[in-house]
Amino acid sequence: MKAMIRIGVVILVIFLIGFYNGPSFQENEEIENEPFSVDSNENAEIPSSDGLTRPKSGVSVYIGQNVELLIEEYGNPERMDPGRNGLTWYIYKVENGYMQAAVKNDEVKALFVMGNAYDSTPYFSGQSVQDIYQFTMINSEIIVEDNGRVYQLELSEQDLHTRLLVQFEDIYAQLMIDSVSNNLMGVYYLDKETLLDQQPYEGSVEGGPLADQDQLVLDEVNEANERQMFDIVNFIRSANGLDELIWDDQLAEAARELSRTREQMSIESSGEQAGLSDRLEILDRDYKSAAENTASQYYLTPAVVHGWLNSESHRSTMLDDTFTHTGSGVYGSYFTQDFVQFDTPEEEEDGLSLQHEE
Repeated sequence: MKAMIRIGVVILVIFLIGFYNGPSFQENEEIENEPFSVDSNENAEIPSSDGLTRPKSGVSVYIGQNVELLIEEYGNPERMDPGRNGLTWYIYKVENGYMQAAVKNDEVKALFVMGNAYDSTPYFSGQSVQDIYQFTMINSEIIVEDNGRVYQLELSEQDLHTRLLVQFEDIYAQLMIDSVSNNLMGVYYLDKETLLDQQPYEGSVEGGPLADQDQLVLDEVNEANERQMFDIVNFIRSANGLDELIWDDQLAEAARELSRTREQMSIESSGEQAGLSDRLEILDRDYKSAAENTASQYYLTPAVVHGWLNSESHRSTMLDDTFTHTGSGVYGSYFTQDFVQFDTPEEEEDGLSLQHEE
């Protein structure tokens, strides 16, 4: 009997050692985009105010201009990513600066800017909310007229603290605020057409995320969003004094599996999704810890990262200095990013994809 007890104790100890030495997982709750409330009426009376005077300098002056003027000023982009609804994103990355410009029919339609390498007058990354409030006309309602229809965009109390929308005559600025530091993460300038086409504005987009685009185009857009997520998260990590993450293809495939499943479940209202530990079984080496950030009903990658930055658990994962590698997976409006701390030092890696292919 004593021998049996001793054997049982040994088995229990072995189990506990294996349990505590195994990798840790954190699957953060999926954040869902909360669109601005929109009312629309035909032939409604349009207010006479056109908002603030449009900036005379900075990147916003290129909205409505031919893209060649942007290239003359900033050079050729690092890459050009396909976007939804015929947009092409020109991606610029320099030290302390990230910019992506939306171009359609050779016209600049929108610009997202982080860092201080690019002039985003009258706002700049790191600018305090108090400073913004001092010179910005803050309205909880923005009126937009388009083809005889008037749209009234209503900002919630949360919007006023995290994503202000400001009108400058015929363009708009969405201010993406870090609610923890109360500083500006980045600024997104866009014209009226792009404003009404963005999914964050409820009722403004006809059809679902897959409408009017073939699967090949959608796959290219998904891959472009994955690259942008990788770039933006690493830019924020670097700005916070953290090492940039290394891209891993296997992690990306694990992330894509979840995004594909979530998109399919949203269409069929049925099905099961594998947990993070199950999906990471495709990895061919050991790891110490893993975590996952997810989001749904988004179509603009900077908005996804901004949403994660303003969620305590997602922010903690994104800015965790123990993670070494990452992979992003996007399918339609579903975004996933997996983070891992591998056991094997980088210099001992063999045959793995360490850098994201541009």
